[in-house]
Amino acid sequence: MKKFAMKPLVYVLGVLMAFALVGCNANAKKDTGSTPSASTAEQQSSSSDVPPEAASKLHLKDGDTFPTLKATDITSGETYDNEMFKKNKVTVLSFWFNGCTGCIKEMPLLQELADRYKDKGVNVLGVNAEAAYTDDAKKEAQNILTKQGVTYGNIALDPKSDAGKVIEGLTAFPTTMVIDQNGKLVGDPITGGAEKLDGSELQKRVEQALSQSK
Repeated sequence: MKKFAMKPLVYVLGVLMAFALVGCNANAKKDTGSTPSASTAEQQSSSSDVPPEAASKLHLKDGDTFPTLKATDITSGETYDNEMFKKNKVTVLSFWFNGCTGCIKEMPLLQELADRYKDKGVNVLGVNAEAAYTDDAKKEAQNILTKQGVTYGNIALDPKSDAGKVIEGLTAFPTTMVIDQNGKLVGDPITGGAEKLDGSELQKRVEQALSQSK
């Protein structure tokens, strides 16, 4: 069987292009992202460019433990593993890619979240789906973050790590996960961007995780 690492870039770029056309831009007016239909997902999975191993995607849900993580901050070069969950009461992971207008539109809201809750033990991290594959994608992501005034961390997952498979299982961008101190998801992943922080599902999840923390 061929290793998944042999075709990571072809697969990821194909998926991201599909999301850009179907998911992220489908609701451009609201910048909330979109979830492809089941038939669309099946068509993507049956593509000749998708290695057989990718047919078994990792779909996380409420209560699941986030898989083994290896990641690098795309700006500072700092490395991360699952110990980061223990160091914070709550970790927020927001998955995005460079061509997603809804993802970029949501960044000021995530910055607001990071600023408001940083003294309460909440760590906000963007997870760029492209930066691990090419230097050009990494530089483009860095430029986007600079233009948006983002100061919260942004990481690239090692495609060979178990956590790298999480991106394969996403059905829309942006997708945000709230994770507790034990590395478990609090609620199902939130697909689509929020327009405001106050009263949003994201804020409710963060508050819930904080109330359950030690």
